[in-house]
Amino acid sequence: MLRANPNEGGQWGIMGGAFDPVHFGHLILAETACQAFNLSGVLFVPGFNPPHRENQPYASFEDRFNMTELAIKDNEKFALSDIEKNIKGPGYTLKLIEELAGKYPNVRWHLILGADNIAIFKKWYKPDELIRRVGIVVGGRPGYADELENNEWSDKISRFDMPLIDISSTEIRKHIAAGISVRYMLPEAVRKYILDKGLYR
Repeated sequence: MLRANPNEGGQWGIMGGAFDPVHFGHLILAETACQAFNLSGVLFVPGFNPPHRENQPYASFEDRFNMTELAIKDNEKFALSDIEKNIKGPGYTLKLIEELAGKYPNVRWHLILGADNIAIFKKWYKPDELIRRVGIVVGGRPGYADELENNEWSDKISRFDMPLIDISSTEIRKHIAAGISVRYMLPEAVRKYILDKGLYR
């Protein structure tokens, strides 16, 4: 399988997040955006030092990176980067965009977000500058229709329809801690990795 590579240029999506753990909601969002905007590929970027979380990720960066690699391995349009390890200080998305622009000068980047992120976008680091530097494409999520339509950036973002699957990493972690099955919420390879490593217990 020949995997897409941002070194070849083109229109690429950025799928960032803690991925703690990665689940089908992330994968469906990325796949749907890739098809809706005819992207050359989607680059998954696990956060090294997420700035918007009250607590640090529960799993290590290495484990979250490995789980994401397992989750995307069968999709030739998906690629993975550990670039956030090289960003000093909080992993603001604007810093990530600057790093990617320097490393891949022939790529036009599009930040892929769920509607829940648009609901808090004004709290992000320099959102106005960010939206000038990168395309913003947003997929729906249950309970966030108003936020998607009524925000100050609504005329600067591109929206796309996607299956509304209400899965969250928080819910998955709680299920695992309580001994509740998370089968069919995330790829089987990721589920087995979590069990083998004893994560989120």
